[in-house]
Amino acid sequence: MYNNKIFKISLLFLITSTSLLFSTEYGKKKFDIETAMVLFKISGKAQITDDINLTINGHGKLRFKNGGVVTLLEESYTEVTKGNINNINKIKIVKKFENNKRYDVDFINKKILERPMPKGSFRDNILKGLTKGGKENIAGVECDVWEAEGVKKCIYKGIPLLVEHYVLGNYYQKKAIEIKTDLKPSPTKCKLPDFPIEKFALFTTNMKTKTVKLPTELSELIIHILDKIKKDKIILDKITAPKKRDLLNILGENIYKKQYNLLPKYLKTMKETRVCLAQSNDKNKFKTCLTPLTLIEQKMKLTSDYNIDSWNLKAQDNISNLIDDNIFTLQSKMKCIRGSKNIFDLSNCMK
Repeated sequence: MYNNKIFKISLLFLITSTSLLFSTEYGKKKFDIETAMVLFKISGKAQITDDINLTINGHGKLRFKNGGVVTLLEESYTEVTKGNINNINKIKIVKKFENNKRYDVDFINKKILERPMPKGSFRDNILKGLTKGGKENIAGVECDVWEAEGVKKCIYKGIPLLVEHYVLGNYYQKKAIEIKTDLKPSPTKCKLPDFPIEKFALFTTNMKTKTVKLPTELSELIIHILDKIKKDKIILDKITAPKKRDLLNILGENIYKKQYNLLPKYLKTMKETRVCLAQSNDKNKFKTCLTPLTLIEQKMKLTSDYNIDSWNLKAQDNISNLIDDNIFTLQSKMKCIRGSKNIFDLSNCMK
């Protein structure tokens, strides 16, 4: 009797422990493959105004084990804006999904934001609002195509091998180029940076905010525009020029804000540099004077050539005259720049 009780207690403990292990270590699976790594190519293009275009180029990697209970997504790409306004953004994204938690790495503030996963299954969430179509072959496997207005995805065993967002001739694409399955799981491959974890929570409030912070990534901006088109019941085939411009302004809003703040600083730096150059009398001093200007021009993706390797008085005069011309040109545009309200206004100012 006594031994039988011990056996029942031990069996109950074993079942309970196994259940807890399953729920905490394995959780809900996202994919129909146990372990895999998928490599992606990321690309995109946007014509924001007649004089400003944006291109995207980069790569991504998706790793998972236990059917996606533990998943790590890494993306790295560059957004380059050329035309009347030049800008460059290097974007690095790292996200980890583990059981019912999502972890987003904030590299700027060196912290990790923890939040709960959305309710419902992972597959239902990524296919929400999409209609199943045909099939495509991507990275050597056949996947199911799912589409909606401005969105296309191709799913293989629950894994998105293709994600496309497009609107008004602008597009973003993340496409698998290689799939490796049945890999041996490695704990070190799914680690996040050693940053402090901060719980992310949304609080309800009755306060009304005047502005809504836009996402920074082109893919998310296109989704934002698609949501607005749906909400405002805009028919794209009949869209008016002013309404199209309003939507494209959304694509360029973050670039506009960055340049609107940088241009006055650039003018101020040029003026300070010019004063410094006038007081310099040797190559080293001249180079020191140019350093702050070079740094801000790199940030603005400007390509002024201040070659002082063969420094002499004539080279000094040429560089000083170039800066004088740039100061005059930008100074003449500052009233227009200060009065600009969006990327279209700013583009016209910079002509």
